[in-house]
Amino acid sequence: MPDSFQVFLSHAEEDRRLVTRVWRVLRRLKVRSYMHERYPNYGRDIPTAIRDVLESESCVMCIAFLTRNGINSQWVQQELGIAYAFGRIIIPVKQKEVEYKGFVQMVAAIPYQPRSPDGMVHGVIYAVRSHIIKTWGAVKGGLALTCPSGHDHDYTLPSNTEINRWIESRKNIVFTCPKCKEKIRVSSRTLEILP
Repeated sequence: MPDSFQVFLSHAEEDRRLVTRVWRVLRRLKVRSYMHERYPNYGRDIPTAIRDVLESESCVMCIAFLTRNGINSQWVQQELGIAYAFGRIIIPVKQKEVEYKGFVQMVAAIPYQPRSPDGMVHGVIYAVRSHIIKTWGAVKGGLALTCPSGHDHDYTLPSNTEINRWIESRKNIVFTCPKCKEKIRVSSRTLEILP
């Protein structure tokens, strides 16, 4: 199991809901991300399971949620150390009012504001698309969506540059289901399906 994940999501238990949102968006992008709560490894100690995921060749990135809870989590600090030791790309998601020390402070962070998390979700998507999807290619970098009638289909995503233009003009992305021709509106900022 550890060799199947591309992104490790390091977070405190208290941030589970926020990180689950990111995990769902990455899943829709067909990026395999590891979140311990989603993949419990029964009968095995947690530190070894986490180390094995971070050590695997397929894992290229660690996204660390340095929130008020995450900055004080010994787990997050240790996971960052392991990710650094294995040469993983480290992307800190930093809550605005949180101060942190150590090697991670030298890395550009994605800002996070609890009352407005969409900007952070967009930053994570941009980082993942820039570092992972570019490497793995367009086929694995599609967007898996389900239309209102329940049809599942993979769609090709526009480039980061085009998505950024849509964000600036406040436009959403509209896909058409090839089976029923229903429209699927997706936020250009978070790639989440809109009502």
